[in-house]
Amino acid sequence: MTPMHLMAALAAAMVLTGPAMAGERYETRQIAVPAAGLDLSTEAGIDILAARIDHAVKRMCGSDRACAEGAWESTEWQVDRMIRKARAWRRLADERAAQLRACRERCSRPAGWYAPPPPGGVTVVVVR
Repeated sequence: MTPMHLMAALAAAMVLTGPAMAGERYETRQIAVPAAGLDLSTEAGIDILAARIDHAVKRMCGSDRACAEGAWESTEWQVDRMIRKARAWRRLADERAAQLRACRERCSRPAGWYAPPPPGGVTVVVVR
């Protein structure tokens, strides 16, 4: 885990408060959930990320069901984007491996393999 991901994982919930409507106040909490080191092209990697998100949601919301639903909703688009990106990288890697197997020694071997960028993480957001 890189220092940046470690800092994000260890960061306490950041609390921002601002006015919602005349005289009312609302609170927004965010927790960064790291996804580094997970292969999100597999169900196992997705399950681990879901468990990490669940832990963050429970930490922020406790037993407040409406809060938990809102927190999970805040992560859906982020997780979906990360999974699609991971699966695209997996497809590219599988296609390249098939190309190399098909041509064996006739093809020039790449000087090095370029790994996909690591997934950044998910931010769980709750507005109360």
